[in-house]
Amino acid sequence: MQNNLLSSLSSKITKLNRKDIANDLLIGLTLAVVVLPQAIAFSTTLAGVPPYFGIYAAVWGVLITAWLNPSRVFHGGPNSTLSAVMGVTLLPVAPQFGTDYIGYALTLVLMAGLIQMLFVIIRPLAKLMDLMSEAVINGMIVGIGLFLILKSITAFGGLPINTEVEWPLMIAWHSFLSVIEFGNMYAIQIGMVTLISALIIRSFDRIKNWGILVGIVAGTLYSEYLNKTYGLENTLIEQTADFSAIGFVFPSFPLFTQEALPDIIAIIPGAFALAMLGLFQSVAAMRRMNRKMAQHVDSIECVKADAVSNCILPFLSSMPTCASFNRMWLMFSMKPKTRLAAVSSAFILLALVLVFSDLIAIIPIPAMAAVIMIVGANMISWSDIRPHFSSWPEAVVFSSAFISVHVFGLFGAVIVGSILALMYFKWHKLHPQTTLINNMLTIKGSLYYGSLPFLERKIKTFSNEDSPLCIDLREISYVDAEGERWLQEMALHKSAVIYRKSKPRAVNERRKGDRRIS
Repeated sequence: MQNNLLSSLSSKITKLNRKDIANDLLIGLTLAVVVLPQAIAFSTTLAGVPPYFGIYAAVWGVLITAWLNPSRVFHGGPNSTLSAVMGVTLLPVAPQFGTDYIGYALTLVLMAGLIQMLFVIIRPLAKLMDLMSEAVINGMIVGIGLFLILKSITAFGGLPINTEVEWPLMIAWHSFLSVIEFGNMYAIQIGMVTLISALIIRSFDRIKNWGILVGIVAGTLYSEYLNKTYGLENTLIEQTADFSAIGFVFPSFPLFTQEALPDIIAIIPGAFALAMLGLFQSVAAMRRMNRKMAQHVDSIECVKADAVSNCILPFLSSMPTCASFNRMWLMFSMKPKTRLAAVSSAFILLALVLVFSDLIAIIPIPAMAAVIMIVGANMISWSDIRPHFSSWPEAVVFSSAFISVHVFGLFGAVIVGSILALMYFKWHKLHPQTTLINNMLTIKGSLYYGSLPFLERKIKTFSNEDSPLCIDLREISYVDAEGERWLQEMALHKSAVIYRKSKPRAVNERRKGDRRIS
């Protein structure tokens, strides 16, 4: 069902009191303050594009997703993972911040949006997102969190950003050694002031949401003190680009020329990675919020919001958008009543940038790198990791997804994650749960061609020559045609006594011969 944002907001706002409206606007202000340094840092430090790309993603990306996604806690905009994918994909193609690089960046986002649109048009593809297990998602998130920390080391130390594509751990180690040996001490001091200030504020629950902003302010003030004391020609502190030219909208066009065609073909795998990672995160974040809020927003709504947004944003000088775990969790904790919170955050952010552009321009890059480190550390949560080590299959899936980020790169991690998700799903289907009490074997799960060898081994192990084994099928949820023939053969040879609640009713599913137990 198509959602009309304006009519939905107007009808709900009229039912709210002033306190609820004020609370939604306060949430919007808080989100604007939180997303501002993230938008700048993600665009400049990770994606390698001008900072207004991140700002427009936090404005137009949020507005479009708020229009299409009915959840009141969904918040799109710039995303650290997608920004990192852009940087990794485009580094071999053109120099960062250059005209060609920006053109390729817009093309990359558009291709990712078109790939996502296939999931909207072909609905079964969108349902495949539901098969992505939490172990795979969390493994990739933790791996990407560590990736962000490692990638920020050089910028934190005032050195040129490492342009290696793979970013394995060995390169990160050499980057760390380079910072120790050749690092700009002024830049390191600014990064440490930003980091320590943000962490101190975040240690207090009531003001922890202000941690990033306070850290940015502290790092910027210290940077200005150093520049005035020693001179910018001596400190060599790189600052954020000028925002004075930013306006309400900045039209742009992706790069599609015959000369650029070989490079465009080369970044198609990156576009696929960008599209899939965005969808994975949006669906996973919405799934968590559904459970937290006892609501249900279908995954297709998330897919549609991402796809439409990422097809429009390349024409608005914007980075791609997808759900933000940290901002959605912030919204949930502040309890918004309507989508006014998300909508107001976009307009408040734009107003802040238009009014205070001169102040934003002097934010030092080492402070941005410190913010990225904090964001990466927030993605590594032991409370999310620990449950996956309660069983060895989940531990293998989680660990493999985590390692693949650093061994195979982000695109390889998407492929490995998808394969692991299917393997994890099939593993449980192939191994139904069995319980033996006295001489009664209870089977819980699916009885189909793939699970029959496993069940045959179990029956052979539990069979008793003195009396046939009793098999309880009351907790079987599915039986295919081969499973039904197997049961008939068991009964014919009197290998076991089959017990079920009622006689299975054969149901022809799309003429494939599958049968279900009623």
